[in-house]
Amino acid sequence: MKRRGYDLNRIAERVAEIYGMETREIMSRGKQPRKVKARSLFCFWAVSELGMSIRDVAKRLEMSPPGVGFSVARGQAIAHENEYYLID
Repeated sequence: MKRRGYDLNRIAERVAEIYGMETREIMSRGKQPRKVKARSLFCFWAVSELGMSIRDVAKRLEMSPPGVGFSVARGQAIAHENEYYLID
């Protein structure tokens, strides 16, 4: 994915497109259900598609590594249930 030009910003843009929100909303704190789902999908793709470490994603989002770990698992379920793909 990195070779295709994907980075965290591009992932955030794709997630924002899916959820109809601004990319800054994904990166900001908050526990609103839609924001939690968007951030979870973001974490899943950052870890699984870009190969980033949970620790690096946690620093970027100002979250704890265990919180990102839970988000990755939740994001995986969201992606599979809704058939969301990073690349259409």
